Amino acid sequence: MVPVKKLIHIAGLYSFFYFEHDTNFYFPGEQHDFWEIVYVDSGEISVIAENSGYLLKQGEIIFHKPNEFHALASTPREPHNVIVTTFETSSPALNFFRNKIFTLNSKQRKILSVLLEEIKRAFSPHFTANQNVLLQPVSDAGAFQLCAALLEYLLIELLRDNSASKRSLRESPIARKNVENVLVDSIKTYLKENLHRSLSLSDICEHYNMSRSYICQIFHNESGGGLIDYYIDLKIQEAKYLIRKGEMNFTQISEKLGYASIHHFSRSFKSKAGMSPSAYEKSVK
Repeated sequence: MVPVKKLIHIAGLYSFFYFEHDTNFYFPGEQHDFWEIVYVDSGEISVIAENSGYLLKQGEIIFHKPNEFHALASTPREPHNVIVTTFETSSPALNFFRNKIFTLNSKQRKILSVLLEEIKRAFSPHFTANQNVLLQPVSDAGAFQLCAALLEYLLIELLRDNSASKRSLRESPIARKNVENVLVDSIKTYLKENLHRSLSLSDICEHYNMSRSYICQIFHNESGGGLIDYYIDLKIQEAKYLIRKGEMNFTQISEKLGYASIHHFSRSFKSKAGMSPSAYEKSVK
């Protein structure tokens, strides 16, 4: 007997997605304590990994190591299809994939294609585009094992590929900028849709799964001001509109915009508008 030592062992699978996105797609970002790979099946995407931006084109795959913050968005040029899978492994050989992008050759693409077909068979009829297929498994015998084995096969092929081993991440400031622009647009929309609440910075960070420092930095870079300051500006602009409309009194407007009290509303309004709500009402009349 020749003992078999597993160079790479996939201990478990968390999720498998096949996404079809248009040119307006964004994913604000996340981080988790397991591995993730993103493969561009068609089109191209902008990716942020640990605050650096990268442009991935068709046939390329990126590895996100455990606890690495990552986000992605469409490019303005074209829609894209991506395969995303997350998995658990403690194999030291995975260190090879840190901070790397690969272009899959024909054999490697075939392995990924077979893996996709196995996923479809294993989880049919629940496998559809834009859905996490591991939510409702109706697996055939050995399906999980085959999926893990195919993923191990793909990783070993990449380890053996000398040309692939030299491909480190290629930074793209344009890709980073694209993702951040889309994220800031999303944040602004989220704030406009939640004027009735009293959102804190912690609430916004939790919604987008981002750190305070990062979300404040990208918002300031793109808009030139502070995030909460922008949120308060939106509230006061809406308050001015409601005052001009004349259908609600100040207490009702204060409650509608999520202020704890009429006094808090008045102080906030005067700070931004340079006059009290009553003085503004008088000026517009």
